[in-house]
Amino acid sequence: MRRVYQCLPVYEFSTGSYSIVPIRDEDKYPIMQWRNEQIDVLRQRHFLTRENQETYFKNVVDKLFEKKQPDQLLFSFLENDILIGYGGLVHINWENKSAEISFLTETGRSLDKHQFVNDWNSYLKILKKVAELQLNLKKIYTYSYDIRPLLYQALNDSGFIEESRLKDKVYINNKQYTVRIHSLVFEDISFRMADVQDVDLYFKWANDVEVRRNSFHQGTIRYEDHSKWFFFKLKSEKCFFYLFMDEQKNAIGQVRIESNQHETTIGVSVDSGFRGRSLSGKMLKKATDNYLRKRPDGNIVAYIRYENISSLRSFVSAGFIQQEVLVHEGVKSYKFLKG
Repeated sequence: MRRVYQCLPVYEFSTGSYSIVPIRDEDKYPIMQWRNEQIDVLRQRHFLTRENQETYFKNVVDKLFEKKQPDQLLFSFLENDILIGYGGLVHINWENKSAEISFLTETGRSLDKHQFVNDWNSYLKILKKVAELQLNLKKIYTYSYDIRPLLYQALNDSGFIEESRLKDKVYINNKQYTVRIHSLVFEDISFRMADVQDVDLYFKWANDVEVRRNSFHQGTIRYEDHSKWFFFKLKSEKCFFYLFMDEQKNAIGQVRIESNQHETTIGVSVDSGFRGRSLSGKMLKKATDNYLRKRPDGNIVAYIRYENISSLRSFVSAGFIQQEVLVHEGVKSYKFLKG
């Protein structure tokens, strides 16, 4: 039976051939073996027994699924649906919105340098999306002993910054090691509804080269046509312009949700100065969650050009589910749905 955490909307999160699912009871003995084999890199003083592991899963793990805000979320880490590791978010502080990252892979994989970095990078890619987009955390961090330098390569690749070092903090095999703490702080974004003063900003975004390339109608838009369209949509009760800003109140992009007699559709664009920071998925989630809270029986349809892979990933991270591949307005497209 699949178990689902109450604070997460879905069972599985993935990237490529890698995925995480809520920790499975069937994985407890492989996990026990790996922990015992790699005890030197863990905050674990004694070797685990089968009895220890049974008790831990019964008294700790099973109870995590009963809570709306558990103090940890543990996952089985899979490649092509085969268990290769486990980990999660631990020491979760729901008030401060922070959590520590826990992760361990099968011992043989952890000894292969290339495999070790690749596994960590893939795991962090998935976990970052869960922490930011699904749990709305502001900070995630690692607490590690300075004996695995390749770990820091993976953390750097994933945007983590070294926050502090605790020199000679731990003893391992009668030798002192430094503890290194790396953290990732997610950008805090907010939105307001657009108004008439935003007409020029939306015109700039609408005629951005990349926006036009990924649109279904790719021609340049005239200012006169844009102004008429923009002011008309602002007055409509069926069109919602979500304008997003960063912490300094810089405009970073927009999401538009609009209903017609057949369906409610959505579009998104990010200002060229803010691209490459994984903001579109977060914008989409915030806008759609706001919209659907007011209309709990509704749903939102997204049409994405078939070749626009980056946009596809953003919609998936925001909770959209693929429905089909079709021809939309003469273009081969994906159809996604959230509701």
